[in-house]
Amino acid sequence: MKKTKSTKNPERVKKVQSFLGSSVDDYIAARVLFLSSLPQQAAILSSTSIEKCFKAMLAFNGNESHGHLKKAHWKSVRNFDIELYDSLNQDFLELNQKVYLLRYTNDLPSGYNLVIASREYLAELDQTILSICRRFQFGERDESYRLSKLEHLVSIRDKRVYEENHVLNGEPKEQFIYRESQFVFEIRNLTSGKLFEINYRAFGKPKNQSFSRSGFTPSKDSNNSFELSFDNKEDI
Repeated sequence: MKKTKSTKNPERVKKVQSFLGSSVDDYIAARVLFLSSLPQQAAILSSTSIEKCFKAMLAFNGNESHGHLKKAHWKSVRNFDIELYDSLNQDFLELNQKVYLLRYTNDLPSGYNLVIASREYLAELDQTILSICRRFQFGERDESYRLSKLEHLVSIRDKRVYEENHVLNGEPKEQFIYRESQFVFEIRNLTSGKLFEINYRAFGKPKNQSFSRSGFTPSKDSNNSFELSFDNKEDI
């Protein structure tokens, strides 16, 4: 059995609790926004939620890394829990790193491009945050055990956490993603300086299931047409 890590350093415990508590706040807000068909805003909060989870792991080991979500953050997970690190979807983490720039679309670099499919994104976010937060416990499993903020919300079946959560509801991930249509946001900043954004509802699977898929892709046959990442869709 894998040995559980622990620390009794009060300063480290305080920092871990602070990062995890703030991460859960962002996670809940991201879930509410995804379920309200606001994927751009939801993804930004998803990025900060994951970032704070990683910083909690760094704090546990007495380390820190300033700045927004970056590879140095999630690679540090290997020093915390190699099994957890291997379970994380690297494409999804890289997408979360990119979406942070969506706060100011006028400042996006030339060639910037991504796709946010709401149910797909939400499913991976739930799996990521719950997997990380379950690695932490505060106190021994006895009468003195203190529930974390997320554990408390799960224990009272808070709707904001449970609604459409395939992990907590025991639904296979792929079944959850494609059992109904999902809201999709695609954006591309062309080298010419033109910024294109589109929102639509999609049915079924995308042409490419990678989180790093190309979106709003210029057609090879025409300079004035673009291809979206889903074939079966309806405009909004």
